[in-house]
Amino acid sequence: MKTKNILQYLLVVAALFMYSCSSDSDSDSDTPSGSGGQSGLTSIMVTASSQSFEIGNTVTFTVTGNDGSNITANATILVNNSSIQGDTYTPSATGNFEIKATYDGLTSSTITIEVTPPVIVALRVETINTNIKVGDTAEFTVIGTNTSNNDYVVTESASLSVDGTPLVGNKLMATTIGSMVITASLNQLTSDPITVTASEETAPGVFQKTVTVIDATGTWCQFCPRVSYGIELVEAATDKAFIIAAHSGDVMQNTASQTLVSQINPSGNYPTAILNGTIDWTFPEPNNVEQVTNLATGTTSSGLSVNSLVVGNNLKVYVSAAFAASMPDAKLAVYVLESGIDSPQVNGTSYYGGVNPLTAADGFTHNHTLRSSLTAVLGDVIPSENTVAGQKYTQIFDVPIPNNIDNPDEISVVAMIIGNNFEIVASNGGHVGVDKDFN
Repeated sequence: MKTKNILQYLLVVAALFMYSCSSDSDSDSDTPSGSGGQSGLTSIMVTASSQSFEIGNTVTFTVTGNDGSNITANATILVNNSSIQGDTYTPSATGNFEIKATYDGLTSSTITIEVTPPVIVALRVETINTNIKVGDTAEFTVIGTNTSNNDYVVTESASLSVDGTPLVGNKLMATTIGSMVITASLNQLTSDPITVTASEETAPGVFQKTVTVIDATGTWCQFCPRVSYGIELVEAATDKAFIIAAHSGDVMQNTASQTLVSQINPSGNYPTAILNGTIDWTFPEPNNVEQVTNLATGTTSSGLSVNSLVVGNNLKVYVSAAFAASMPDAKLAVYVLESGIDSPQVNGTSYYGGVNPLTAADGFTHNHTLRSSLTAVLGDVIPSENTVAGQKYTQIFDVPIPNNIDNPDEISVVAMIIGNNFEIVASNGGHVGVDKDFN
């Protein structure tokens, strides 16, 4: 009897031991040892279909486990630490790129691929501006073709020429009537020529009226933000208003601005805003926007075409004044302006939330600031034979960018036809690089 009990006891102990071992074994199979998670892998490797290739081509990556299995479809591939979709990649820039892969908690070693510039074997010049008017700008794109017949834009590295004369940049302002032959070169390659033809600019019989707002201002002037705010309302209401901010007594003052301020504000009252050279903008200016916009309604008998272009360190400006009716003693004035200038502005008004001083951090910058005049500030006399009905007067300026310009990208140009007593009868202009036809 005792023997039977002992035997039963031993059988129970043996069963418990086997169950315990079985449980331990099951637990180990759920979380294998090592860093490979459930896959059982201990390392992975990424390879590329090509280690070095020209830009524009596509590389394919393959990810394999240490057991030789292809796990690409389930792995994550990273290029310069950014994951990509799928297993292919087409670089958009040249240089070296670091590639690695991750899978099931494992990270591969990093490999490097090199993307080289294309080997160009042919060039061509393209433009949509094959037929333009005098005063217009043609822009060119240089395309290079490699041995695989892939095209690349190589404008920045190529050189352009016009009738054999090197062109600075890739834009050409036409200043004469006729045809021009354009070619491009890169290394030892030269493109086939293309031809751009410039025809005469034709003025309309009548012109849209415009309004010129001259703002005599200064950063020290506590009430001048009232006029600035009114100008913003005008610009929101019409695109026929041309603004000139003439500064006095601050860092933006210059000879041109002082001459203009003396003309429109001889009494020295600030702020002063003058419309078309002779009309006071009624106080409070923000409440009298219609006074300004009404002056830009209807038609008139003279108008302007203006184009400007930054060419290297120079500013090139084309201006044409046209007359549908005779205007003896007409003058032409051309100003260079700059916007986006950050200089603290004293603000004693409730405009702009009453913030004082106003800075770029508050969303306030000085715009349309008069920097220089390409003519006499009050205008150059237009020859009388050019001011009779049906005639035009053209001026081309090619001058160094004024040294008080902070940012050439913020340049704008405004031109004006001025009559007796500084009455501005027409104006036109715009941001540098923008062609403004007769209004």
